[in-house]
Amino acid sequence: MIPRHSALITTAVVAGVIGLSACTPVPTPEPTPTPLFASEAEAFKAAEQVYRDYNTAGAQADAGDANARPETFLAGAALDEEIAGRRDLEANGLSIRGRTDIALFNGLSSNLETSRVAAIVCLDVSGTRIFDNVGNDVTPTERPTTVPLQVDFARSGSSLVIVKSASADAKC
Repeated sequence: MIPRHSALITTAVVAGVIGLSACTPVPTPEPTPTPLFASEAEAFKAAEQVYRDYNTAGAQADAGDANARPETFLAGAALDEEIAGRRDLEANGLSIRGRTDIALFNGLSSNLETSRVAAIVCLDVSGTRIFDNVGNDVTPTERPTTVPLQVDFARSGSSLVIVKSASADAKC
């Protein structure tokens, strides 16, 4: 038999634990974000538009437009590489002039739940030249005219941003 004093303490402790657990707020579940796209085709179309807008902003920045903000289309590694690339050009007294066109945009995969998209982008760089700070054309003569890239996109708020861009082993 449990002494009366011990039984009261046990009852008080159990009641206290039960009371504390009743006072602990139940965590509110985080709402699941609504997918940005209803289909893979829609995801690819949106990703292509983001890349085209980024390409346009980059061309404007290369032409000296101080209001052009290509970095607003980037995040993560892609943003870091953009900043480093522009710093390298500046540090080496180089500038890019001309136009880079998107020769091909080919969606590879999409995840509608996470709003992630991967694509191959072929850039036509034949219309661009690289100049040094004196104005000499230093574009390598053996430079290819098209450059294949694998580009990854991820959700940022209610749209996509480019999170990775790397050379791809693809034909353009």
